[in-house]
Amino acid sequence: MAYTEERNRAGEYLRLALTYISKYNLPANPVNYTVWYEYVSGKNIKLKKAIDTSLDAEQPINADNVETLYQKYVADGDRLVISKLLTKIALMLKDITGHVLETEGDLAGHGQVLSDLASQVGQARDYHEIKAIVDQMILETKDLVDSGKRLQTRMKMSTDDLKLLQQELEKSQQEAQTDALTSLFNKRGFEKRFELERIRAKQNELPFSIIMVDIDYFKRVNDTYGHLVGDSLLKSIANLLKSHLRKNDIASRYGGEEFLILLPETALDGATAVAQKIKDTLARKEWKLKETGESMGRVTVSMGIALYRLNEPEEALIKRADDALYIAKNNGRDRIVTQDEI
Repeated sequence: MAYTEERNRAGEYLRLALTYISKYNLPANPVNYTVWYEYVSGKNIKLKKAIDTSLDAEQPINADNVETLYQKYVADGDRLVISKLLTKIALMLKDITGHVLETEGDLAGHGQVLSDLASQVGQARDYHEIKAIVDQMILETKDLVDSGKRLQTRMKMSTDDLKLLQQELEKSQQEAQTDALTSLFNKRGFEKRFELERIRAKQNELPFSIIMVDIDYFKRVNDTYGHLVGDSLLKSIANLLKSHLRKNDIASRYGGEEFLILLPETALDGATAVAQKIKDTLARKEWKLKETGESMGRVTVSMGIALYRLNEPEEALIKRADDALYIAKNNGRDRIVTQDEI
């Protein structure tokens, strides 16, 4: 996992994370480090709330509990995907290196590079590191195809396999950032796009806004009609949100019945206009059960809107939108509240 803090702050986070690891007598492994680093840095809001709840209730903190927190709030399916890709890469490297070691002369140098890459496979932890290994493998096998007469046919096959693997890597990364139910970005996908927008905003000195959207009384829908109807409603709301957005706008399912929209180069008044269009569309729509035609009545949403402040962290912006959403929910739901009303 990549972190972008300045060195002094990152060092302080590391010291605090290691303090917690020592306090609870946990192994100093990547899982424990990641969980406590994200906790002390405040980057992962839901993880922080879960740990704070456990600490307040004086629940035991052990390696199994931390692993559960990692799987639920951090891993997001990436570890399984990365593990499978690394296994494929390792097998492919073994096969290619075996071919090279059968030869002599200049090709032996490529064999050494491939052996070095094989050692890096066991240390790779995220998509960027895997992609760097795959890219280097492609360069090495291309050189082998050009220079190794005996191995041209066999190496060409390996190069083609690597290109397919590269495509699979890109597809896997996209899937890891996509919510399976709604096909919107998930929380991880949103965070990656947020970082890009933050850089653009700094370069262009243009604002952007976010809208936090929460379906009103969604639990009542699940309790009354069942979770399949609830899932269908989530997909329909997701499609409705997308229909009101521009090509470069970003919509994500941030968790449960909560959605988060990012509107590049958009101030509060523009974001409020988008939110109002969504609200007006819902006001005109009557929802019915697909199988029976039974009316479910109207479905409404509450929305909180916040404007990005230059150089502020993601969690600060999201907290303002969440605070505005909280006011909207407490004041009767089915309404829009901006950060100016907090």
